Amino acid sequence: MPRNEVSAFGVLKSLRVVSLPGSDPSPEQLLDYNSAYATWRTVWLETFRELEGAERLYSDEFSRQNEILCLFRERECLAMGLMRWTNLELQSARDDSQLGAWPVDALENVASHGSRIIIASRLTLHPSARGGALGLPMMDVIIGLMIRRMLESGAHAMLGAPRTDRGVHRACYRLGGTPLVPGVIRHNAPIDLIAFFPQKVTEGEEPVAGAIRYLWDFKRHTDQNSELHKGARHA
Repeated sequence: MPRNEVSAFGVLKSLRVVSLPGSDPSPEQLLDYNSAYATWRTVWLETFRELEGAERLYSDEFSRQNEILCLFRERECLAMGLMRWTNLELQSARDDSQLGAWPVDALENVASHGSRIIIASRLTLHPSARGGALGLPMMDVIIGLMIRRMLESGAHAMLGAPRTDRGVHRACYRLGGTPLVPGVIRHNAPIDLIAFFPQKVTEGEEPVAGAIRYLWDFKRHTDQNSELHKGARHA
């Protein structure tokens, strides 16, 4: 086995797949919850300071989520994606601020595949997990795990708005994301509006596909510290 593959596998063995509620964590989840929030707050305060000159970041975009899907190494949260389930049959869902950039016809396109959707947001990587620092593209890995969560939940689609100036959109497309509205500006940053449809998603290429299978199919079931499904809705 090549040295880089050995290194990547060593990293995978050290990771925990953790699913947290957006608010009101159990006593057993409290340490992980606070660690995840600290990573999210640090990364996104820096991002919005850069994009909009913000000096304060409110927590409600974190705490309103149904589920925070995370990768931990020991007690440090290395990657996460925020997930919220909603129903496009409800006008209140279509009027939600998280869908504010979505044109009516794009939402109709999504709804034609089914009304039960996940809004995925705020993909977050700890600085120590960016690039190839861990031997794997961790952005691809956390997106892949979110796709597996979507498939497990029975949702009809998962929507996202990845930045194109940071290459996040390319990771989404490598895993089967469908571009619906490209070239939108949101929070002074260029994004694509995309959907992951169950019949079109992939696990990507190796070694990402193998990492996703290992973490989702094996690691989350065998790691006694995993909190997956505890406190999360719509499981």
